[in-house]
Amino acid sequence: MDVTFKVRRHDPRTGGKPSQQEYSVDLAPGATVFDALVQIREEQDGSLGFRGNCGRGFCGDCVVRMNGKLTLSCLTPVDKTVKDGVIAVEPAPYARQTKDLMYDDQTFLWDKYRAMKPWLVSDGAPAKPVTEEAMANVRTMMRCTMCGLCDFGCTVIDVDQGFMGPAALTKAYRFMIDPRDTATKERLTMAGEPKGMWDCVHCWEASEHCPVGIDPTHRIMDMRDLSVRHGIRSGKQNPKVARHYDSFAKSVKESGWLDEFKITMDTEGIMGSLRLAPVALKALTRGKVAVIHPKRSGAEHIKRIFEKVEAEFKAGQK
Repeated sequence: MDVTFKVRRHDPRTGGKPSQQEYSVDLAPGATVFDALVQIREEQDGSLGFRGNCGRGFCGDCVVRMNGKLTLSCLTPVDKTVKDGVIAVEPAPYARQTKDLMYDDQTFLWDKYRAMKPWLVSDGAPAKPVTEEAMANVRTMMRCTMCGLCDFGCTVIDVDQGFMGPAALTKAYRFMIDPRDTATKERLTMAGEPKGMWDCVHCWEASEHCPVGIDPTHRIMDMRDLSVRHGIRSGKQNPKVARHYDSFAKSVKESGWLDEFKITMDTEGIMGSLRLAPVALKALTRGKVAVIHPKRSGAEHIKRIFEKVEAEFKAGQK
């Protein structure tokens, strides 16, 4: 099978502008894109830089963008990727490119991962028996290979590369739910700081990109629920999150719907609300917010739902 690979080349160390180089490769049936890149390097161009290790999808090293789609090159068959005899290969976005298809994974992934303290913490008390049921979800989290596909697809990282990202947050959640760990509250507080779990916009892109079915977006939502159950609604450096949460719940409980002006005042304060006045005016003129918020029909039923959940929550804490 003859395929033309159009590979984006660039070495920031030597300067110059990125370019596209073409390689014609004769591949065996069933070959993957990673196989093709290895063949190019071994037979045509030893200077081609790309990442890869296991060739089986276990190490997570070989993320590239092929014909516009982010994927692991070692799990991508050429015959299912090629279009009109051509495959365009580019480096993954956002991370600093180091050479050709290679990127700085230390800064993009591993520094954030390490900041989440990914190790078991013990308070010194005798260990309790660990059941198979308790470890089931932990084992699901342990499938993560830190390939970074969830981060490369993250719409928050697209605008803020300081965001911890779904990969690191999923790793943090793995230890939060581990029955052997005794630092759950500390971990939740750490994950709740600025750039942490509350910055996720739950666009579900992380889950769409995960190749092993961990569903990172759901795990971040689970982490938020766990945080609220522990009475931790924000980190120490961003109390606005807790104010926003409390105001949101109070507004819906009392009136059956959200009072945008009230929640803004409660969350941002007077000065912060004044800074947002131009946004509020635009929303008002376009009918996105209401000035008066009377109780909506059925508000009493919504209030009873809140009261029931609050009662169950208090009972569960005893």
